[in-house]
Amino acid sequence: MPRIRPSLIVLAAAAVALTGCASAPQAPAPAEIVAEISCAGMDPLGGDPGGAGVMPDGFEPVAAVRCVPFQSVEDDDGIWSVVLRERLEGDLTSLLRAQAEPDDARSLGPCAAIAMIAPQIWLTDAAGRGIRVRYPVDGCSQPKLDLIRDALAPLAVAQTEEEQRTLSQPRAALDAGCAPTWAARPLQIASPGDLEVWEGTIEHPAPAPASTGIATIPWAPPRTPAPGEVDTLRLCAYSTDATADPTTTPAPGATTWATVEVEGAAWFTGGRELDAAETLAVLEAAASAQPPAEPCDDLPGSLVVLDAGQEGTAPITVELDGCRRLIVDFVSTYAAPPALVEMLAG
Repeated sequence: MPRIRPSLIVLAAAAVALTGCASAPQAPAPAEIVAEISCAGMDPLGGDPGGAGVMPDGFEPVAAVRCVPFQSVEDDDGIWSVVLRERLEGDLTSLLRAQAEPDDARSLGPCAAIAMIAPQIWLTDAAGRGIRVRYPVDGCSQPKLDLIRDALAPLAVAQTEEEQRTLSQPRAALDAGCAPTWAARPLQIASPGDLEVWEGTIEHPAPAPASTGIATIPWAPPRTPAPGEVDTLRLCAYSTDATADPTTTPAPGATTWATVEVEGAAWFTGGRELDAAETLAVLEAAASAQPPAEPCDDLPGSLVVLDAGQEGTAPITVELDGCRRLIVDFVSTYAAPPALVEMLAG
């Protein structure tokens, strides 16, 4: 049986701003009736997609439906990100009363410039049709989350179904201790010449309050291990070929599968541990690597990431084709020696 691991829905907030306005709230329109309720494909951070409103004539709800994103299911294939659909049954009186409450009049005082994400709640009738539950808003046009949450509390979860799965961590990557994906392009490309001006000039600040009252904390950035410092490196291999993307493979028991398209993403294809001789060869190549002969920004077909797995150390990325870059310390880009590429590709 898969294990469902709950996760939290975080409500994002922007900076606080002061505004002032006053106007009478407009009467909400009747809710749009849909033939079938679906939680699949929902954007939990996309705000209100519309369609919510007051109870339309002729619609007789018998239960509520709650869409629950950001859940995790683990099985033999790995860890899946899922969207759950919960059917809530019981006395709907409190929920119907709450969603029918009028909006508050616009506030004349200050309003915080925040973005509150209201969970997606539906009412369903005996035929399976649905309407989006309306959230009354306060004087700052923010949804009254507590009002609807409290109205849902007396209801019981009668049925839970998965409506969407995305394979976030394949089992092979979990077992190998590798990230499921890796950026196929360096986050920052810098030549040694660009970095020379900084050598020996960066000092860790002492913890002391600034004029703003914020204290700085000394932090040493991760670095590539020196030759001989570690005896083994974990090799994680990745491919930018779309066939390596595990999210395109349907999972049993799910109604809908979501795929995420990211420019420059590479997917895990395998992993192994380097022995002492291979590790020394990698670290020596990284320590003596030279700048690329000419600029290149081609997307590699395959690459490997080499990591000591120790706190404070940075991984080494080596492209096996394309530009054949070697990236160390996250910021420095060099040319990968042909012998190193040949050894890692084998």
